[in-house]
Amino acid sequence: ADQQGRTRGARGRWGGPPMPAEAAASGAGVVPFAFKQRRLLTKRGLWLGRSVQRWCQVEKDELVYYTSRDSKVPKGRIRLAECTLCRDSTDQTETWPRDQQLGKTLKLERPGKSACVIHGSSSEEMANLAAFLQRQSGKRRAETLQQRAAAARPSPASPQEAGGSAEQRQDLPPLPSSPSMPVGPPSTQIHSLRMGDSKDLPDRAAAALSDMTIDCNMGTSELAEVAMRNLSRVTNSSEWSAQVPEELAQGENVEDLQNKASAGAGGSSSSTSGSSSISRARQSQAATFAKVVDTLGPKLAYRKAMELIWNFDHEAARALLNPWKNTSMWHAGAFAECSVLQVVLTGRKSEALATLELIRAAETLRDSAGGHSVAHDVFAAEMLLMRSGLQVMLGTRLRALYNLRQCWVTYHKLEQLLSDDTELRQCVCSEDIMFSYEDLRGRILFGLGLFYMAASLVPSSLIPLIRLAGFVMHRQRGKAYLFECVEQELGPRCSIAAIVLSMYHLDLEPDMRHAGNILVASLGRQPENALLHWAGSLLAWRNTFIAQAMGLTGKALWCCGQELSEKAVYLRYELGLFHFIAMEWKSAHDHLFCVYQSVHSEKVFFPYRTLVTTQLAAVAFSMGEHDRGEILCKECGAVQDWSGLLKLENDFAKVMQIYLKKRKRGRHMLAFEVMYLLRQFPKVPASMLTSLKNKVERLKQPFKEETKTSTSRRQQSEAEEEAIVELASALTIQVVICFYLGDAEAAMVLVPELSHVAPRLPAWASYISAHGLYWCGRVFALSERDKDAQLCLQQAKAYKKYPFNIGVKISKVLADHEERMNKNG
Repeated sequence: ADQQGRTRGARGRWGGPPMPAEAAASGAGVVPFAFKQRRLLTKRGLWLGRSVQRWCQVEKDELVYYTSRDSKVPKGRIRLAECTLCRDSTDQTETWPRDQQLGKTLKLERPGKSACVIHGSSSEEMANLAAFLQRQSGKRRAETLQQRAAAARPSPASPQEAGGSAEQRQDLPPLPSSPSMPVGPPSTQIHSLRMGDSKDLPDRAAAALSDMTIDCNMGTSELAEVAMRNLSRVTNSSEWSAQVPEELAQGENVEDLQNKASAGAGGSSSSTSGSSSISRARQSQAATFAKVVDTLGPKLAYRKAMELIWNFDHEAARALLNPWKNTSMWHAGAFAECSVLQVVLTGRKSEALATLELIRAAETLRDSAGGHSVAHDVFAAEMLLMRSGLQVMLGTRLRALYNLRQCWVTYHKLEQLLSDDTELRQCVCSEDIMFSYEDLRGRILFGLGLFYMAASLVPSSLIPLIRLAGFVMHRQRGKAYLFECVEQELGPRCSIAAIVLSMYHLDLEPDMRHAGNILVASLGRQPENALLHWAGSLLAWRNTFIAQAMGLTGKALWCCGQELSEKAVYLRYELGLFHFIAMEWKSAHDHLFCVYQSVHSEKVFFPYRTLVTTQLAAVAFSMGEHDRGEILCKECGAVQDWSGLLKLENDFAKVMQIYLKKRKRGRHMLAFEVMYLLRQFPKVPASMLTSLKNKVERLKQPFKEETKTSTSRRQQSEAEEEAIVELASALTIQVVICFYLGDAEAAMVLVPELSHVAPRLPAWASYISAHGLYWCGRVFALSERDKDAQLCLQQAKAYKKYPFNIGVKISKVLADHEERMNKNG
């Protein structure tokens, strides 16, 4: 900040008046700024598709806006510290900063939130505001450095050592900083790099994300950059190659990147030889809070506990809640919420049953208290919502549906309070209510937004039932409510609202940039939230950034702490799947075997158990442990009634039996077929796809030599029959990979051979024949060989009963192809 003040000199680079020297020094004395009168502010509505005009004024470090020029009640506040200067809204060609005079408008952007445009009276006024914002940014950086330095010092052991009155000791110890590397199971060939500084994010988000560990040197705006899918280079990420972006760094070798990571992490290094060097495990603050909990009082203890719960320091949160959990419904409810978050990660039914007892205890305390207010209704609705989720996990779905309806009725009655919040403000004034106004409003917005959006996403066949139950479907209103909760940072529910919105924009209404910005802003507020990191890994994975997704999942496990991370089967499974796709068989085995043990030794809610067994068998075959792989295949075959399995599990069980009884020589291909059948290739980067293709090519060569002497299907021996099956399987995988690489020429080299081999396969390999001929038809059609494409698709359509049946897809593609042929004559 000192350097910024000196370089801007007598006249700032924004073209405004001179900056006082005392104001430029480290942001310590920021000259106040204020408009002579309120200025017009335009907030661009991202979800409702309209712009809203307000009248704003700068008050200290906030931009306060009103509904009219003379209104006395603020409509909302925007912290200037979270704003970044954008381009002049009247000139969309140049970006800040620029060494020329400003226009009469100034656009401010905030990560994950709507941009706002301030309309000033003159360009000089806007230049003054821009300079003021820059000084605020310098002040913010200085405060961040001071907070980090204070956090590094040990906290006082007792309130007496801290000194001062109880009121002066309201500031509790800060949350622990993130490590330079995430704690997780061993990984190979993953080079974790410390994220560098980012000029595109506000200091608050950049400080929170600065210690995250990701791969390939993506920078602090990782999620935002992943979401934007920029065609140009982002730090060291390379450009798009055909339809799939490269993931590995260009221009720097692995050793250089690893050395930079070591230097950035203060000397910590990463290992590529089977295990990662871990700087330190996450430390809970439970001991610190246990010493000061008696001096806090129930309200402050509750609010701090909620902050700790969503930053996943559950041990410290319980230490704050324990003194009141048996007497206060609020603390009992928070205690139950802490347990619910653990069940979300572990899926253990025993923990779900114990959590239901905690919810029942909290509801009993509510009934005995006898109070009735808006906060009590919100509390009751949230207990019903948590109860419903646990009942779905336990299999009591009818009870869950009934409780969901009761929950919706309660939220729906509270909706009218959002327009006139007088009752909300009166409610939080009571000493018995633990919620703040923002917290209470955020809880109502989240509940309503969740129900409105979820009801609008049900299948059309269930819509009459949903309406009969009294639910209302209004997707736009649901998005608006959730976005307001996120944008205004309304209490602890803003993080789960951010996750819901980001997942919605990940699949149902694709908008990767908004999804990434929402998650980045939320991680700035809660850098230790495991669920936010988990959502970020899904976003990175969807955009083919496997290494970044792997790093974020590892960070999510670190946030869980050592005890919870060992039981977090869903995160473990996702991390194992990433290593599986990267052909890191040892690391994949470690994670998948951990999930396999949890699923089979304990009652865990895991819908696709057979899938875990299949992937673990594929890893065993790839590692050369055929005996162990056969045991896993027999385990799937031991299921007497396959009708009870889901269709996906049923299909994989049939494929496993084929590998057990027929495909004894080509078992290495199981891993690649699993990737294909799970439709993972579209989410794999080009470099990794190329590695997969080369590996399949090496596995294919022995079988290709054997099939050269085979003349017809009737003359094939058992060994030749097996060889031609393995050849067709390898060719199919290679053609699919070439398709997703956008390499039509390479695919056309393989397709003629595959189209000749696929019809000759035995009946037990009909699923390979159907899939292989389907992809031959797709590639022939893209190469404008319409007759060949039609023949292959007709041959593929002739196969009827086989696992992973794609008959409907083949019929649709064939009909479209024939229609196009008829139009072209």
